[in-house]
Amino acid sequence: MKEPQIYFTNIEQVIIDSFDDALISIKISVAWFTNRNLINKLISLRREREIAIQILVDDNEINNKYFLNLFQTELKKNDIKIKKLNFRKFNHNKFSIIDNKTVITGSYNYTNRANRNLENIVVVHDLKTADYYDRIFQFFTDLNYVDQNINLLFNHYSFANKLISAYYPFTRKLMRSIEDKIHLGYCFTHFNGYHNEISYEAGLIFNSKWKYHKGLKLYQAKRKNNSMSISDINSDLLQEFPLPVSKSLITSFKINEINDFNYQSTYEIADYKLDNIDFDDLAESFVANEKALLEFYKSKFKNIFTVAELNELIKDEIDLIKEDYVWIINFAPFLNDGLVQRIYYNSPI
Repeated sequence: MKEPQIYFTNIEQVIIDSFDDALISIKISVAWFTNRNLINKLISLRREREIAIQILVDDNEINNKYFLNLFQTELKKNDIKIKKLNFRKFNHNKFSIIDNKTVITGSYNYTNRANRNLENIVVVHDLKTADYYDRIFQFFTDLNYVDQNINLLFNHYSFANKLISAYYPFTRKLMRSIEDKIHLGYCFTHFNGYHNEISYEAGLIFNSKWKYHKGLKLYQAKRKNNSMSISDINSDLLQEFPLPVSKSLITSFKINEINDFNYQSTYEIADYKLDNIDFDDLAESFVANEKALLEFYKSKFKNIFTVAELNELIKDEIDLIKEDYVWIINFAPFLNDGLVQRIYYNSPI
């Protein structure tokens, strides 16, 4: 793998030169595309080498006026495909994929104005990175595309339910349609023989959209108003902590409990005499404990994983709260409401 190249000047020329290396395909996703020089280069490459070229731009007034109105006929005449985004969001991406092995990305839009701005691009020559961007492009433009990682969720429903419940940005409408299937998760404290411990499992209680779940919302209101009844105590909807629960709450609780236990142990060893305690040494142990625990709870898997690697993580029952980047990188970019509904509707009874 070549080192990524970073550019802050002459960006248009760098992109043209990178396009010129293409032999098979170029896929482009940009918010705005009005640069005639780049369009001319694409048309030239299509005529000379019959390279497959696809362009996705945001559906906005500037592109309608200065891209589609000016260039659409010429691009279509040369069989350069103009793609549409499959969902209603502002497409602010700026990337190109060349031959599925090189990616150009950064702040630079493919406009004339961008040449007068302070901009940057990074050119990455890496098959794994290019494949990842290509899958993103397919997800954006192919209505029937289901990513290989999402197929894993269909095949591992329990994992999928915990993952989606904990992290997916639900709408009220989507929540209403699958509320009875959502995994709530749990987070509660208990005594482990030495000090209080906290146990948890990923689920909706970690999600900022938990309020769209009618049951959870009702029980949180009861908890806040101290209006719980005896029958409420054993309900899964009753939660010990205010929602949403967070990773920082878990780490803070653990740090406080461990340090309090260490203090009590030190106090006992000192015959309950404060003068016998080395408080500097105790303070250093507090800092060391906090550092170690925060390090432990840092996500270790900030990678683009293969399907085989993700399968192993699922089998190992990874901690989805600790390893939140597994969601951020490998699943979140390839999900939408329709796919989430399909996963839940195809779930085991």
